[in-house]
Amino acid sequence: MKGLTVARRPLKYYRWGLLAIFCSGAVFVLWAARVVLLPFVFAIVIAYLLAPPVEWFVKHRIHRVLAILIVYALVGIVMAGVIVYMVPLWVQETVKMIHLIPALTRQVQRTWSYWLLRFHQAPMPRSVRMAIDEMGVRWEGKLFGLSKTVLSTVFGVLPGILSLIISPILAFYLLKDMGRIRARFWQVVPVAWHAQVYVLGLDIDRALNGFIRGQLLVALVVGVLSGLWVGILGIPLALLIGAIAGVTDIIPYVGPIAGALPAVILGMDRSPWTAVYAIMGFVAIHQLEGTVIGPKVMGDSVGLHPLVVIFAILAGGEIAGVAGLLLAVPTAAVIKVLLAHLYRRLTI
Repeated sequence: MKGLTVARRPLKYYRWGLLAIFCSGAVFVLWAARVVLLPFVFAIVIAYLLAPPVEWFVKHRIHRVLAILIVYALVGIVMAGVIVYMVPLWVQETVKMIHLIPALTRQVQRTWSYWLLRFHQAPMPRSVRMAIDEMGVRWEGKLFGLSKTVLSTVFGVLPGILSLIISPILAFYLLKDMGRIRARFWQVVPVAWHAQVYVLGLDIDRALNGFIRGQLLVALVVGVLSGLWVGILGIPLALLIGAIAGVTDIIPYVGPIAGALPAVILGMDRSPWTAVYAIMGFVAIHQLEGTVIGPKVMGDSVGLHPLVVIFAILAGGEIAGVAGLLLAVPTAAVIKVLLAHLYRRLTI
């Protein structure tokens, strides 16, 4: 009996070693192929969101393929309703904005020339004037770099939009073969682990669902507050600006600037002070989001303390840039669930 136990122990370590090598190789391959993974990531997200209604139809004795097509049709109807009722309004306001751009450009040039002339006419020591000129040059370079960052981010979204075209097709196959994927997964997991892995999956699912709900709620609040503030200031196209602010809010750091830019430009058409008030309002809204709304909503949704949420966002941005900012909170939520289950296993 003792010899059998000794024989099993090296076999167990051998299996763990093979599993570690396999996981390391899989992570390396995925990292090397990360450029082409975008449509598959979108497909997994789509399948994850649509799986509950598909399973509901399947439970009511509807064939899985037909259930998927029904869910796709319902989603298409909702999107068509948004396009029919909302997009024409946004298009009209976008056309108005395009027509206003030449006048706004001239207004900005006149304002800049006026203050530049006042600056050169103002009596001040030569050293102070040189210091202010140098500061202006530095800020001009920073603004140029910021504009390049915003433009590169906007154009960087285009491959993601193209990936969205094929993602529903990939998601269809994921939803269609969901039962087979689950069966293969449970074949790999040892029978003795089934209960623990099942509970772990439920906790991860709850955390990710909370993140998605929290992200949508935060974006909605930011969009509504931005639209209301722009409307209070009397800036035109409040509906469009609010929609832009809500959509771009999912991109940390760059998104708030891109969302506030139309309001500031249109505010300049009324007066420089209106643009200043617009900037102050957007800064206040995003400070409220970053310090209160975001951490509170996301923290409650995914079970993370607000300080942990802020740290995760900063760390994610430092490690992986924009992608790290977007994935920081759900990754932190999954890590928290994994550590909690590991701690319980080790303390048994």
